Amino acid sequence: MSQLSGPPSDIYRISVRTVLDEGWVRALQVNPIATYRHYTGPPRTTMTVQLADQSELLGLLNRLHNMGLILLLVEKESS
Repeated sequence: MSQLSGPPSDIYRISVRTVLDEGWVRALQVNPIATYRHYTGPPRTTMTVQLADQSELLGLLNRLHNMGLILLLVEKESS
């Protein structure tokens, strides 16, 4: 059985109330595992990201805030 090397990390699902294009996602300086753009109903983007720790999560949340985006959801995936 192989194990991933490197520091432990957690996976989070983060949603904002707008549709973000690839340029906006790149501006967040994060490599999402998956990005879903919802065009039906209220526009929103949900990103699934792998982050090293809660300080990295806080940095991402600060970038979202500084971009003027409205946060809808932050959820840690089960590990």
